[in-house]
This record gives sequence, structure tokens and C-alpha cells, in this order.
Amino acid sequence: MMMPLLNASGRGAALVALALLAGCAGQSTEFHRYTLPLADQRTAAAEPGVSLPDSAPTVAVSSVRLADYLDGQGVVYQTSDIEVNEAQANLWADSLSAQLTRSLQRTLSDRLKDHRVLGETLSGDRADTGVRITLSRFQGRYDGMAVLAGQYQLRNAGGGLLAQQPFEIERPLEDDGYPALVRTLSQGWENVGEQIADEITRQEQMASSTGLPARSTPATTP
Repeated sequence: MMMPLLNASGRGAALVALALLAGCAGQSTEFHRYTLPLADQRTAAAEPGVSLPDSAPTVAVSSVRLADYLDGQGVVYQTSDIEVNEAQANLWADSLSAQLTRSLQRTLSDRLKDHRVLGETLSGDRADTGVRITLSRFQGRYDGMAVLAGQYQLRNAGGGLLAQQPFEIERPLEDDGYPALVRTLSQGWENVGEQIADEITRQEQMASSTGLPARSTPATTP
């Protein structure tokens, strides 16, 4: 049975205990499977009954790339400054990368209502803006925080780099347990999507002010 993720100073000990209990043999295990709240909610690209014109700008979202230790079935938690563990009984109900990608598409659709937000297999290189994300952290931490970190790139229709930005978000858990962790991680991920939508808008405004297509910019490093 899962021990709760505790608030205050007890959280660190609880996370370590989770790792120890996960390896105990001879005990029945109750499995819990989680989805990101926004990942599987349907989103209309426009208001009901309103179709976007063929000229509407398109955004292609590539599958989110995960650090190897995140690319498993278990929800990841960090037990110290150098150690992470993958939960054995608290699992993602679907591929984490797929959930993150769907959730990002929803957030971008909500923020960029006059854009067509598509998957990479649908739009390919023809999209006006391509979004690529590498995620290096997506986990709970021993001090009661949910942490996300990574980097996103925006590319133009020809594949040229428009923007490259690192991101890092830390949010305190509002309650004990894995459900609270998953919800807090999802909220942080929505914030990342909002940042990306704002950058897409900024790039388009820059291009509009010059009367030229969005121009590539040198890559930046985190």
C-alpha cells in the first residue's frame, strides 16, 4: 500500500520509505495508474460552429522527448539531491511522452485559438511553426516540491531555429500523495505550454512588424 507524500519535514523520509517498501516481497501490491488531467480532454480548435480559414497559421507539436530515467511506467520521485526512484505501484496509465504531447497540444489550442495545432505526423515540415521539447526533469522531490525542467525550440517552416529557451518550474504540493503530485506536475506543464504560446505570438508579431517571415536566430544555451 502506498505511503502518502507528507507535507513539511516528513516528506523526505516518506519518499525514502516508498523506495524501500517498493522492494518488499511477499506483500500484495495495489497498483495506481495516473493520467495528466489535461492530456485526454478534447479541445476544439475554434468556437463551436466556426471553422478556421485555410490560411490560418499552423503549429506542429513534435513528440516530447524525455530523459531516459523519466521514460518508464512509474512516476518518478527524487529522494535526495543525487538520487531518484521510479515508483513500482504508482504508474502512468499511458506513455508519459504521449500524455505530455497531447496536453501541450491542448494548451496551445486554448491559447492560440486562431491557429491550427497539429501533430508532427499530420503537418510535417509545412507547419508555420514547429515545437520541439526535451524534458530533463518531471518528478516529485523530497522537500515537497514538484519540479519540471527542460528546453523548447521553435522552428520555422523551413526548419530554421526561431527560438530556443530553457525552462525550470518548481511548485509546492497542495496535498499529500501521488494524485496531488500528478496534478501539480500537470499545472506546471500547462505553464510551460503558456510560455511557448506567448513566444509563438511574440515571434509572429516580430515578423509582422517587419513584413518578413519569422527569421531564424542563433541557438542559445541553458
